[in-house]
Amino acid sequence: MPTLAEVAEKAGVSIATVSKVLSNTPYFTEETRRKVMSAVEELGYLPNLAARALSSGKTHLIGVVFPYVYEGIFTDPLVQYILEGVEAECNERGYNILLSTPRLNPDGPDENYRRLLRSSYLDGIVALDNVPLSSVLSPDLRKNTPAVAIGYGDHPNYVRSDDLQGSTALMEHVISLGHRRIGILTVDESLHYSIQMRHVGLDQVAEEAGLNYAHLPKYDRGDFSIASGMQGASALLEQYDDLTALVCINDRMALGAIQQVQKMGLKVPDDITIVGYDDILSAQLFSPALTTIDQRAPELGHRAAQMLFALLNNENPDSVVIPTQLRVRESSAPPKVSRQ
Repeated sequence: MPTLAEVAEKAGVSIATVSKVLSNTPYFTEETRRKVMSAVEELGYLPNLAARALSSGKTHLIGVVFPYVYEGIFTDPLVQYILEGVEAECNERGYNILLSTPRLNPDGPDENYRRLLRSSYLDGIVALDNVPLSSVLSPDLRKNTPAVAIGYGDHPNYVRSDDLQGSTALMEHVISLGHRRIGILTVDESLHYSIQMRHVGLDQVAEEAGLNYAHLPKYDRGDFSIASGMQGASALLEQYDDLTALVCINDRMALGAIQQVQKMGLKVPDDITIVGYDDILSAQLFSPALTTIDQRAPELGHRAAQMLFALLNNENPDSVVIPTQLRVRESSAPPKVSRQ
């Protein structure tokens, strides 16, 4: 592999000059930069990232952290959409991303993740910080590393979706259609702050409509997956066969619920309304297309990365709450009189 000294010799400059040019240090003429970059290209020189970090104080690496709190995180479309938004902004600014998926326990994230932070190898961090069990961005972990949280973690710089607005709009839609016998498919609230906020919105609208939310039939053993949506729909409808609507805490569970009720000989929305939350691509392509809440996941990642780069530029950006939008599609309709 070509060395820095060989690049310097070919370009006719000092090793220090090559190093500074590769680190984008100003005050060099365009002719000097051209000679150095021409030598780099001809020799096929690959800069050592660690060495560049020592000379410039920057690695141009952004850590993107998704705590591993449930199986299938790598196949979760919502995670992919957020990552897409972060990557697009980082790529535009000449940064690479390093994905970390720490396991969490009450004492905090695992040692592998702690070791990464202690290495000071990241210029900044964008983290999904939504888990009550422990934070991946607690002050003792991040120290002086600029960081932005996506979610409800206790952090001064955050971007989050307006889960209260979204869940309120979703339940208002279902109740406005005339549904009163409503089942809820969800996950353990202790897993996620955003799920807690969605339940607050669902509860408020139900109570305003004269329904006791605490007494609505619920399946709370889901894990965000299609399979758990199928299990939840089966469990609720076997016990409460008069339900006219199922409100699901995310889209994948809603798609599973649709599959299950169709297996049971019911039609959506003729026999039962099913709605979800997230607006993943499958929600639009499924048959029937899913009524859901668009929480604009790519924008969550994009805005979080923008905020992080503002911090890296010693700015003081404001935190952001992104509004949601109700997407009414084919899976919701007024209840049949015969199912009330």
